[in-house]
Amino acid sequence: MEHSAKLISSEVAALWSAYMQNSMSHCVIQHFANVNEDKESNEIIQSALSNCRNVVSGVKEIFEKEKHGIPIGFSQEDVNLEADRLYSALFALRYIKYMAAAGTAASSALLEVLARNDVREFFSQTSQMFMQLYNDSCEILLKKGAFIRSPTLPPMEKAENLQSESFLSSIVGKHRPLTVIELAHISKNTETNSIGRTFVAGFSQTAKSSEVRKYMERGAEIAAKHETVFREILVDDGVAMPSSWDSTISQSIEPPFSDKLMMFHINSLSALSVAGYGTGIGTSLRKDIGGHYTRLMSEILQYAGDGVKLMIENRWLEQPPQNVDREALRNRNV
Repeated sequence: MEHSAKLISSEVAALWSAYMQNSMSHCVIQHFANVNEDKESNEIIQSALSNCRNVVSGVKEIFEKEKHGIPIGFSQEDVNLEADRLYSALFALRYIKYMAAAGTAASSALLEVLARNDVREFFSQTSQMFMQLYNDSCEILLKKGAFIRSPTLPPMEKAENLQSESFLSSIVGKHRPLTVIELAHISKNTETNSIGRTFVAGFSQTAKSSEVRKYMERGAEIAAKHETVFREILVDDGVAMPSSWDSTISQSIEPPFSDKLMMFHINSLSALSVAGYGTGIGTSLRKDIGGHYTRLMSEILQYAGDGVKLMIENRWLEQPPQNVDREALRNRNV
């Protein structure tokens, strides 16, 4: 007898999240495509659009087969293709690189919680798609001399084991040099804040709602503060500063995206920041760095929580699939 397994909760969660993220990114990249004037970037932008469409259609196909409700997600109602350019062409490329890296990591990480063959195959293909997009976007950024590299250190002369617990904390107020692992995560989290700061700055001048504008302004301040903290760690360690991201924003006040999309996007970036800080805590042996991450993570969680409340108030937050409310069923006739 052929076994026809139903979707398990982790598979539904993975598929639902993929639909939401890619329907949103498709809207953002549509705007980039519509205002793009760089011929070298066109192929990358079209590949990114294709990837997003493939993920959305793939999730829809599996859900329809299982008679599962299709998420609302984001549609043409959430993007204004008549709007003028808001971000630079270079920022669009860096956004696609960042999105492709996040898509690759998410798809790969999800595989361990997937059981059904068709779902595993779907996310395996998704991971490969976004990995190719990431590599292609890296190549064009390198060609343009615009790839942001993490700091370079002198080669290690020889391997050795730790001999003192002082490696974990400061010695008479002076911290030991950063490890390459700590440097890698500090650089990555600086990049995430740079992207977020650029996005919220553009969102703050184009949002229709005054509440959303204020929320975005607050986000820009938080991201700038976190960037400063990470850069000061590098300066104190005598590490060469990485080049800055191109955060050029036009003077356009015409919104290319709906307030709903902008709020969801910032919520997603906040989630990525929390995940990045969590990884940073787990891989940093210097206690002061762990302290910075913990403090900054708390601030992001508070900001994200306030954003969720604002989205709920405006009915912009789509409810994820959830378990059956047995108590409500029992009390339906009470």
